[in-house]
Parts: sequence; C-alpha cells; structure tokens
Amino acid sequence: MRNFIGTRRLLPAALAVGALLVATLVAVPLLATHRTHPDAGPATTSPSPTASPVPVPSGAAMLVQGARLADGIEVGYPHTIIGAISAASDYLDAVASTLDPDYAASVMRVASDPANPALPANLAASTVTLRADLQLPTGGPLAAPIAFQTIAEMYQLRDATANDVLVLLLTDSTFVNAHGGMAQTTGVFPVRMHWTAGDWKLASIGGANENYSSLDATPDTQTAAGQGWLALVAATGGAS
Repeated sequence: MRNFIGTRRLLPAALAVGALLVATLVAVPLLATHRTHPDAGPATTSPSPTASPVPVPSGAAMLVQGARLADGIEVGYPHTIIGAISAASDYLDAVASTLDPDYAASVMRVASDPANPALPANLAASTVTLRADLQLPTGGPLAAPIAFQTIAEMYQLRDATANDVLVLLLTDSTFVNAHGGMAQTTGVFPVRMHWTAGDWKLASIGGANENYSSLDATPDTQTAAGQGWLALVAATGGAS
C-alpha cells in the first residue's frame, strides 16, 4: 500500500470534487482516467485479460527502481514486465500529481515514447484544465497548501508482450485546497508502455476503446481483489 496521506476516503462537505476530477482528466484523450460515481451512466464492459506470450507476475508486484535520474524522475528500467509496471507507476505518479503544466510537460519529454510527440503538450493542457475545474488560477504559481497528488496503489495487465504492455493502475487522488481541506477519490488509468531505445517509455494514458471504469474500486479491499487488482509494493531507496 503506497499512501500519500495516511487517512483514506476523506470527503469533507466543502469539497465536492470527485466527479470533477473525472471530467478534468478525460478532457485530453491521451490522459484519461475513468471513475465510477453514483451519478455516472452505465459503465462500459472492460476488456478481459488475455493470455500473455511473456512471463507476467501473478501476484503483488515488487516494484524496482530506475537505474538513474533524468530531470527529476527515474529512468533506465529493466526490460521485463516488472520493469514496465514500475516505470508506468512512477511516470503516472509524477504526471498526475502536479498542478504545474510546465512540470507535466517536462516529465513527458523524458518519459514519453518519441513516437507520440504530442504527449508533453497534451499533458500540459490537461493540467491547465484540471486547475480551472478545481477553481484555481490557470497560470502562475499556487500558494501553499494547495496540492494535488495521485498514487498508484494496485495494477492489472493487458496485452503483454516483450516490448509492449497495457498497465492498468488503480489510484488514489488527493486534492488539498487553499484552506487545507482535503478530498480524495479513486481512479483507473490505462497506461500503455513501449520498450524503445533501451528503456520503457509511456506511449499513452488512456485512449479509444479503453474504458475500464467498471473496474473502479477502493484500493486494498476485497472488492478490488475480486475485480482482479493486485498490489504494488514500493521500491526502497532511489536512483542516483
């Protein structure tokens, strides 16, 4: 379990942002998260897992570290499915945990697949949209304690091959407003990873025909396990 804030499921009356976060993060097609909420329409049936031609973990994933740092994020992951899961988790935690569009674009310039050159600009645009929908200024620095944090807690795999895999990540997102109030919600991010130039790169986050909203659940619960979610166990230490 990889928590940003120890207290889970915080729902203060002053912060009704659950559905808002969904609308924001699906605004840019390449950054899509699908959450189930009481007022949502019928969920699209999620594609089922398929047999994989490469070895994949069947339980909790022991995440590994990247070999080195580049612009503040770890890169240089091993050419294994665990390497792909680790990279997907770290990259998503970085790009979905910022309200700074320049930082989001910077992360994507390091982490994204060169075959998808639009990702940095799209992630920056999504971050601006997120700020607007959270009723924050769309430009300039934000005063403390305003923060937005997303943590990947559990995973599933689809379409795993030696060089490509779709990593589904079940996340917690926490928004802290200017008064220190907090709201927390869950989400499902489909993160497609591609091995290229000696590393795992982020090819897309969400996309056409990738609605996994029916798999939304509270992480680390029997319900989540029953829907096929497996734990992520954080690596210790850090790249240097």
